Amino acid sequence: MINEQSAGITWQGESSQGLGLTMIYGDNQWGGANYSSTLTQIPGYSAASISPNGRYDNISQVFGFQKQTATPLLEVAQLSRDVSQWLFPTDPTNYKKLIIDASPDYYYMAVPTTISEFAVQARTAISFSVTFSLVPYAYETGSDKYQAVSDGLIINNPRLYNALPLWHVKGTGNGSFALNGITYNFLGLNGDLYADSDTEEVYDAANNYQPSMVQFDNYAFPVFATGKNTFGTLTNITLEVMPRWRTLI
Repeated sequence: MINEQSAGITWQGESSQGLGLTMIYGDNQWGGANYSSTLTQIPGYSAASISPNGRYDNISQVFGFQKQTATPLLEVAQLSRDVSQWLFPTDPTNYKKLIIDASPDYYYMAVPTTISEFAVQARTAISFSVTFSLVPYAYETGSDKYQAVSDGLIINNPRLYNALPLWHVKGTGNGSFALNGITYNFLGLNGDLYADSDTEEVYDAANNYQPSMVQFDNYAFPVFATGKNTFGTLTNITLEVMPRWRTLI
């Protein structure tokens, strides 16, 4: 059971509680997903024309924090530095995993965008907020683990949205696998290769980009559609997949 009063967030593997912070739940509001479109009023027609942008917008999510202390003036500068080091251990150029204690069944992909001013409450506490930009999908806890793939394997996706998996391919030379009747080819393998259907990037074990090592029809990466997904023959490779089941926030 999650104790809401002591819950926090975990960012890149480090909990806010490790900094002595507690969540200020009364200051928080939860944003929902919004489909991006443009509505245009047309003269003589009593309904706006919908021009879809083909995406859901990122969600700006604010988390309020407080550190209880009898010496806030002495601690506020160090706390500011500690928070910055927690949020920005490296340049924020990629989305990273955000875990919210009060939402244990899902994790989120996010990037921090704003740290507020640190408010000092005399002899009691320091309070501030952090704003994250969240990808508009929530990912099921545990679905970021690899599972082995074999000939004829069926993986069922009961969710309403396609999953965009991470594929780990290992082999030497050329190889392939078939999914739902479509063949995905790999060229010049020399060990481990990763194909990310979310970012549509291909890279090796040293994190070097290797787009020329895949041959996908129309460069369409393999996805798990809603319902049954059936693998055909695996040729000259071993394969595992991280499904990353998702739903809209």
